[in-house]
Amino acid sequence: MNGKELHVNLHTFLRHIDSIKDTLPMTMLLIGPHQKKASQKFEKFIEENVEEIEVENGEKAIAVKYEESKIFETLSKNSEISILASKIIPESLFVSLISQFDAFLNRLFRALFDIRPEYLNNSERNLSFSQLVEFSSIEKAREYIIEKEIETILRKSHTEHFEYLENKLSMPLRKDLPIWKIFIEITERRNLFVHCDGKVSSQYIKVCKENHCKIGDTKVNDRLTVELEYFIETYECLYEIATKLTHTLWRKLLKDDIEEADRKLNDTCFDLMSSKQYKIADILLDFACLQKKHHNDAFKNVFVVNKALSQYLQSKKKEAKTIINSKDWSASSDDFKLAHLVLNEKYDECYELMKKIGNDGEVDKENYMTWPLFYSLRKKDKFKETYKEIFDEEYHILEIPKRPLQEIIDEQIKNNPDVKEKTVKKELSEKQKKAKKE
Repeated sequence: MNGKELHVNLHTFLRHIDSIKDTLPMTMLLIGPHQKKASQKFEKFIEENVEEIEVENGEKAIAVKYEESKIFETLSKNSEISILASKIIPESLFVSLISQFDAFLNRLFRALFDIRPEYLNNSERNLSFSQLVEFSSIEKAREYIIEKEIETILRKSHTEHFEYLENKLSMPLRKDLPIWKIFIEITERRNLFVHCDGKVSSQYIKVCKENHCKIGDTKVNDRLTVELEYFIETYECLYEIATKLTHTLWRKLLKDDIEEADRKLNDTCFDLMSSKQYKIADILLDFACLQKKHHNDAFKNVFVVNKALSQYLQSKKKEAKTIINSKDWSASSDDFKLAHLVLNEKYDECYELMKKIGNDGEVDKENYMTWPLFYSLRKKDKFKETYKEIFDEEYHILEIPKRPLQEIIDEQIKNNPDVKEKTVKKELSEKQKKAKKE
């Protein structure tokens, strides 16, 4: 038994929540102009065709000609629907994030029972003789038991899910997990949107206080919302919890498969850095470096290099140097020595080592073109000259396709060169808040 099933489950989950995370800002960017247009049409109609009149008791009312009343109703409905989209879409996608996590847990428990069938020995699930004879084989009966066991577990709270796993694995899963408080709050908020239209219940207050969640002065019947920043925080929380949980189980249950676990964890961290999601990359690289056991020193070194690289790419060069210089690299292979030189910005020594590595060493053409380590170095003429000397060809930029969301944001910036990416995302959040107020 290996960790392939665990990896596939995690990979599926991460891709699904990546999709949902990008969908919200893309949708808000697309509906924004239509929302504005619908509101403007309604406001213009009111200004030109509606008058305010006084009725009984001095109260005010609006009057519209009978033949134009249908236009008034339609424009009013269109404006209301477009504004409601800014409330309903974020809440629906937020609920979808947690639904994907629950589906991830379902598959995780199934993988757990496949890896450790003996965990079902203490199951309280019983089959009557009449039920048993309906199955064509013991394997069919076992599948039925697993299905019912998972159904029973998943009906419980998320806290009980982790308690179940902790009992089975005989190890703490929530210790030294600061994100747990946020996880509990978002799962409880999800329940409010599904069952209470987002209105705070006494159960939400109780559970959040028991778990020391930060809910401020939130009171019963207050209506909660999903701002863009909160939505991204939810995505990052679920990304972290699912990845840490998967790799903790992997290392605990499949001790002979640590090499593949290390490789897949590094792939995840590398993907995060490549997509500039440094916050979650830093968290998972810390997690990777702190593992008690790695397959070998090479994998341990990779995590250290990438941890330093993540800081470097965020322009935190002092922190990057502290991390990379915390280890003696003199006895390491040339690729690690090169990483050490790059992160210390010893460029002349980098070029000499590049020549020594040559065209068939630990660093190949694709590494030079795509590895974020060489992001700054690739801009220098001396790098291009050295690359040509090594590979006997001109260095050319390898265009990595952008995610659809980034293409939309870049298009916004292209149309308005004075606008920065952070400004576009901030404006999305502000538009959402404004629509909710209206």
